[in-house]
Amino acid sequence: MRIAALFLALCLLFSGAAPRLLGDAVDLMALKKQEDERRKKAGKSKAKVNDNNVGSVAAGGRKYGYVQMEPEEAAAAAAEEGEGPKAAAAAKGDVTKQPDYWKKQQTDLEQRIATLKADIEEAQLQLNRLWSDFYVKTVAAEQEAIRAQIAQLTNQIEQKKLFLSQSETQLEELFEKARKAGAPPGWLR
Repeated sequence: MRIAALFLALCLLFSGAAPRLLGDAVDLMALKKQEDERRKKAGKSKAKVNDNNVGSVAAGGRKYGYVQMEPEEAAAAAAEEGEGPKAAAAAKGDVTKQPDYWKKQQTDLEQRIATLKADIEEAQLQLNRLWSDFYVKTVAAEQEAIRAQIAQLTNQIEQKKLFLSQSETQLEELFEKARKAGAPPGWLR
């Protein structure tokens, strides 16, 4: 016991002293001076961004801009007014770019999952009742009739569990498909 305690004390003592013994100490003041010198050499950026030039900023020989996104309703209104073929194409657009498309699929799958879970719970309760009836009955003919019902109900439960796992997989695939299609995460919350 004493040897283990002595060994532990030596390990703790040398673990704190090891960087000093090996010369791996970090000089923070020297690092700060190096960083200050690097920043002085780099200089300040001459590009100032404000409300007037936020649309197009040029820095380092490159020009940076942004695209103003319009809501779907504005694109549809522009297409109705006949503002050109681009507006009409944007108004028709891809159905995957609309939140209702993704939300409808998500709610359908979630409703199917909830229904399957409720059905499985109900069937499991019924199965439990059948098993208790099976053990209560003493007549072999009654037990065989109950055993057939138990087998049928067990098959139904297993089939519903399979459908449930498939539906959960489809829901995960829907989330992945929506992510790849560029749908914002808020559409599926």
